[in-house]
Amino acid sequence: VVAQIEEVIGLAEEEGSDLVVLQYTSTGGVSANLDALLRTVEASPVPVAALVGPLGTGAEAVGAAGLLWLAADVRAISADASVGPLDPADLTDAEGSYPVRTRTEAFVTAAGADPAIVDRLLAEAVPADDLVAAGVVTLTAQGIEPLLVELDGVTVGETELTLRPDEVEVRFHSLGLVRRLLHAATTGPFIYLLLVVGLGMLLFEVFQPGFGVAGLAGIVTAAIGAFGLTVLPVTWWAVALVVLGLLLYAVDTAIAGFGPVTLAATVAFVVGSANFYAADPLALPWWLIAGTTATALGFFVFVMTSVLRAQAGPEGVTVDDLVGRPGIVRSVLNPEGHVYIDGALWRARWTGETKRAKVGTPVRVHGVDGAVVLVAP
Repeated sequence: VVAQIEEVIGLAEEEGSDLVVLQYTSTGGVSANLDALLRTVEASPVPVAALVGPLGTGAEAVGAAGLLWLAADVRAISADASVGPLDPADLTDAEGSYPVRTRTEAFVTAAGADPAIVDRLLAEAVPADDLVAAGVVTLTAQGIEPLLVELDGVTVGETELTLRPDEVEVRFHSLGLVRRLLHAATTGPFIYLLLVVGLGMLLFEVFQPGFGVAGLAGIVTAAIGAFGLTVLPVTWWAVALVVLGLLLYAVDTAIAGFGPVTLAATVAFVVGSANFYAADPLALPWWLIAGTTATALGFFVFVMTSVLRAQAGPEGVTVDDLVGRPGIVRSVLNPEGHVYIDGALWRARWTGETKRAKVGTPVRVHGVDGAVVLVAP
């Protein structure tokens, strides 16, 4: 979102636009260079208007979003919106520290507003009516169109805005597809679930011959989750515990221990999930942790165990007994997959002249390699 705002302001300057309008509602900001964004807004030769709205949405501007609103040349707000609390917000850069209170006082003073509003802005959500009474608000507007109507003829700095409908072209900019995807992916519970589901699918592939759809989906899902870890403040030792818990579940499935290893995996997973994020507002709800833990436990202990038993074939029959037996391909052999032989599924490797064998291809076992049967047409 910050990158989008900076790009739009830069584009407005290049094209000689008359005004940039930012309309938003936000519960705060994280992993963003807020000081650089505020400097961009303050240095923009094109006036910037920030509207916390529209009406009917209960819009708010908390933390970084509230400071961005204060930094704008025109501070607009809808009747049911609020601004604050502004603290905490990260205002540090390479040149030094800018306390939130210092910056808030500077903005309020520059607006000619009542300094008494500063303490409230820092500590609570201040409704629109109180902000208007304190003199912080430039004007109230219930949406973009009313805002543009109200701004016609208003002087901002040394510029008088002329925004008559028949003379002005209004263009809308929104996040593109990629940024929308990444923005949607940077929510606490979603990142956690993406990581767990992605790793779960990859571990599922470990027990399967070849590398299939689940593995590809796992790579994509885990990659988006990993991106989220670089954006939100996570507790890395807790992330490691979640990963360790999943790995122990997989080990438990492989050795069919279902005892101390299962307990260790569950404890590691729960403790890691409970401490996943370094900021209290991002803490995962207990119902989500409990549901995810139960799902992981059920998947590895029951589902994966059933899959492995099916792959092992009927009791009393070994792979060596299958040499010479005919079978039918049940999952594409490329070169490994599954073959149906004598009423059971077996892991198989294709050794025919073609690159792969399609589902339904008749085959015959001519050898074994460990737990895998070797088949040809």
